[in-house]
Amino acid sequence: MLLPLALATCGRSDRTIASGTQSGQQVSAYAGPQALVLRIPRGGGAPRAHAYPRTDSVVWTGDPAPTPAEVLAFDDESGSLAYKDVLGRAILLELRLGTITVDSNPKITSLASANGSAIFGIKPDGSVIRTTPTGEWLYKPPLPAVALFPEPDGELLIAIGTGARTRLVKVFPPDRKVLEDLPFPVASLTVRTDLGDRLYLAVDSGLAVLRTRTMDWGAVIRLSEPIVAMASSPSGDRVFALTASRSEIAIIDRFREAVTARLELPGKAKDLRVDPFGRYVLAKSADHDSVWVVAIGTERVIGGVRSGWRADLPFVGYDGGVALPIGDDVVIVDGETLKPKSRVRGGTADFWFPFLWDGFRPRAALLDEPVNFDSVAVDSTQLDSTIVASAGVGIPADTVGPKGFIVSFAAYIVEERADDLAAKIHVGGENARVVSSSRNGQTIYRVVLGPFLTREEADRAGRESRQSYWVFEGEP
Repeated sequence: MLLPLALATCGRSDRTIASGTQSGQQVSAYAGPQALVLRIPRGGGAPRAHAYPRTDSVVWTGDPAPTPAEVLAFDDESGSLAYKDVLGRAILLELRLGTITVDSNPKITSLASANGSAIFGIKPDGSVIRTTPTGEWLYKPPLPAVALFPEPDGELLIAIGTGARTRLVKVFPPDRKVLEDLPFPVASLTVRTDLGDRLYLAVDSGLAVLRTRTMDWGAVIRLSEPIVAMASSPSGDRVFALTASRSEIAIIDRFREAVTARLELPGKAKDLRVDPFGRYVLAKSADHDSVWVVAIGTERVIGGVRSGWRADLPFVGYDGGVALPIGDDVVIVDGETLKPKSRVRGGTADFWFPFLWDGFRPRAALLDEPVNFDSVAVDSTQLDSTIVASAGVGIPADTVGPKGFIVSFAAYIVEERADDLAAKIHVGGENARVVSSSRNGQTIYRVVLGPFLTREEADRAGRESRQSYWVFEGEP
């Protein structure tokens, strides 16, 4: 399980409490999340959070942390970062609490996380373990597990068996009951959308699509060549597949489930990376130490820049700048013009992780003041049966009950696309609607139906819509 470093009693080594501290340099308060970049020394040392793109502005520091090899997930609510370190261990860095937890079992493989707090892995005997700072959950599937796909809603998809015996089972931890079980093709690559409602698999004949909410297969998308690399847009609307010739990117529309465009690259590429805000695709050159920047909206190659390629760099920042590892430095260039904007001397000595979060903003002092309620004498004979009295304030009884269940179909960053889908969904005389919310500074338009009184009613409406959907409790 994940052991809090403060509990280790066998000497410090890397098991020491990491208490994050706010630096003396304050960040001005403002509404909305703050653009940040976390930098952890690759040779070992204290993590630092910088205000991006002003990377000389340190807003938080912590005690030494294990060197990351790969980020698994970040929780923008609690501020916890789940990652795998260079020794293959599961690490949880909690920025709000300033603590670090380290997996006590380095033999766990296939680490995965969808929420930045619970980390799943496969034990040597093929069983599955979920580790958190407060405990662990174990599950032994019918056949040894070979791959894990945690979902944002808490469900877990597990590929089990090998070869023709490979299957995919769905469970909902901590329950161990198998909710779904279906054949699973052998895939050379897999990509899960950020929304968690599609799983794409590169197979011999092209691209297989699994709708993970309904657990049914879409038609196989045929490609002229095998896929060697692929990545999904943040919304999951499109998948970018690099084919075996390595000079062409196939663009697949997830709703049409078909190749809608093919983009020729200036040369052969070996890997792809998508901007988390959905503006650019970065393609790593196979023959040179360079990267091509592709505009997603216009499907054009903007140009190439000299750059290395690591697990953390290059990345695209919230402002459209592309951070490139060049020699010992990290150079940030404009995504449209590719002209240098800034340079961080010696920046490649750190592991970089860009994110948006409001956890480092100064808090109003009143937020930490205890709330005191004056005692109020209430004559119970005067209370209406539909009113609950609390500290002298009347609250309608129907506002403290369940909020119902919402059917959610898709989320877009373009309002018109959400309106188009909503107009096509009619169930039981009710039309789907579009609700907007802000996430990581980006307005998201979600297509929803409901609320319904029970989950069963919501599920029934989702099935009748004949659309991919998922159900959640609460307000849309």
